[in-house]
Amino acid sequence: MTTDTRVFDADGHVIEPTDLYFGGLDPAFRERVEVDRSLGEHHGRLFPLVDGTPTFGGSDWMRDYLRTDEGKQILVDRFGDIAEAGFDPPAMLRALDAQGIEIAALFPSFSLHVPYTAQVAPDIAVALARAYNRWAGGFTADGDGRLLGVAVAPLHDPTGIAAEIRRTVEHEGARAVMVRPNPVQGRPLHDPANDVVFSLLEDLGIPMLLHEGRGGRHHFAGDRFDTWYATHVVSHPFEMMLALLGLIVEGVFDRHPGLRVGILESGTGWLPWWLHRMDEHHEQFGRQERPDMPMTPSDYFARHCVISSDSDDTFAASTIAAVGADHVTWSSDFPHLEAKWPDGVAVFDALTALDPEPRASVMWHTPCRLYGVDPMVGRWT
Repeated sequence: MTTDTRVFDADGHVIEPTDLYFGGLDPAFRERVEVDRSLGEHHGRLFPLVDGTPTFGGSDWMRDYLRTDEGKQILVDRFGDIAEAGFDPPAMLRALDAQGIEIAALFPSFSLHVPYTAQVAPDIAVALARAYNRWAGGFTADGDGRLLGVAVAPLHDPTGIAAEIRRTVEHEGARAVMVRPNPVQGRPLHDPANDVVFSLLEDLGIPMLLHEGRGGRHHFAGDRFDTWYATHVVSHPFEMMLALLGLIVEGVFDRHPGLRVGILESGTGWLPWWLHRMDEHHEQFGRQERPDMPMTPSDYFARHCVISSDSDDTFAASTIAAVGADHVTWSSDFPHLEAKWPDGVAVFDALTALDPEPRASVMWHTPCRLYGVDPMVGRWT
């Protein structure tokens, strides 16, 4: 297989086991977690109460939906024996084969939310992250080098989570870290308190992968709305726009010139306009308020960032033309219900009609560079 046809999924997902936040926690923390009975036994374990605080923050409609068996059955109806096998490593490899994917970076599903719950204490946020990272390390170890685990890193306690990042890199072999773009503990992502994390990621050569989600309890740009519909429309792109603005204009990329950032699951259509708007404001106001910025915002993006498209992103081709195929990747979102299963690659190819060289960049070379994978080997080593 040539690199013209190889496919790297920059953002797939695992489905965590229901015992993760119970048996998987360090013993000192287990009494602080209990099943959220308002969500039923199954989803109440996946969105548990932590120190009595709910970790589920979706709408009333979504809560009612999760209480039913439909929330479990819909995955079986959609993905068949892969779901019936619990999305275990052999099933995930079958799923990659069915989609024509060689290697996939795997993000959490419920741990997109639970360790990042804004209202939980910093010590247990780190403990929840550790439980997930240990489990994910074991899960991906059984993936024949094709399943890339992404560690979670809530920023409630920057120093504490920096120690957890180092631990999971050294002991579980984590090679990428997911950080939510949302503010936490009253601090935005660009707050200097988080520099200890950014410096460590630079030193380790590990990318910071920004991934938003809707369903947990976080401070986010859709707080003014009540419905799942409206909050989900807002959450992903708006939080990424704010995070990128902060990383650039508030000096994170100046303080950390080696920090590598992936912007995931937020579409791409907003990016060229947002870079243009930031560049315009830099031209108008930069000399007065940020005279120490040596580059334009679009130059910072080019030095530090990659954005991920998805199968039905109608703006992907124009974004690739605007920022270059070396700054855009493709993602399946499997096994979330938005995934174009099993035809995501074909849908993307038909929509973008990329020439072979930019396609090879988007589908293979760019994600390999983001995740630190040798493009000639194509395995996580």
